[in-house]
Amino acid sequence: MTTSYFKKFENITYRFGDNENPVLFNRLSQYVSVGEDVLNNDVLYNKYIILSGDRPDTLSYKLYGTTSYYWTFFLMNEHVRESGWPISTYDLLDETKSRYPYRTITTNDDISSKFPVGQVVTGQSSGTSGTIIRKIPDMGQLVIDTGTEPNLINFSQTEQISYSDGDGNIQTAVLIKESEQFNSVHHYEDTDGVWQDLTLFDFGNPSVSWIPVTYRDRVERRNEQLKEIVVLKPSTVLGIANQFSRLMSQRL
Repeated sequence: MTTSYFKKFENITYRFGDNENPVLFNRLSQYVSVGEDVLNNDVLYNKYIILSGDRPDTLSYKLYGTTSYYWTFFLMNEHVRESGWPISTYDLLDETKSRYPYRTITTNDDISSKFPVGQVVTGQSSGTSGTIIRKIPDMGQLVIDTGTEPNLINFSQTEQISYSDGDGNIQTAVLIKESEQFNSVHHYEDTDGVWQDLTLFDFGNPSVSWIPVTYRDRVERRNEQLKEIVVLKPSTVLGIANQFSRLMSQRL
């Protein structure tokens, strides 16, 4: 299935690693704009929502009676071509946890000049320690690797965390929240879905009513967007596939 598609691509020498010998491999950046041309003519395609369990090959068989046209879904849909096939609903949470496996702690204290990335911090009441992976000062967030697999050792919600800096001074911050990284806030939006620059220090303002969007929310939203694709009509898929093959061959 894959071979019949990629044999239309030019072969170039490519080195898979600094110490590896160069080998012939397909030029994956090679591309022709057949899909873009088709999208300008809505009589050639239908809209489709990818269902849980749909794979490119099984969807090709469902629509065209053969698995050979699986690649047309990527040709016709730039967002799928760039981000990949959507994840099945029952696998999505595990995938999200895998992408964002750490803990996120949140504080109202100013951490802009303290708590550098790479620093080990310790919770004074929980005794939990971890290494700072990422710092987001305007949201008062520290993403911390506690060294567990997955990171399930929690800090206490309102404890104080601390570390000793290079001058021997103890730097501290008081937590107001602690959570899995995938459940922590990525950004805030208004009711129209527009990103807002809300920080923790705005929470005392009653006029602020922005909506928190977590990392998990973002993954789920993007996955839903990936499910919305266009597919070639059965009556047109052979002609478009032949046109694609002809144009690709002309570029060799």
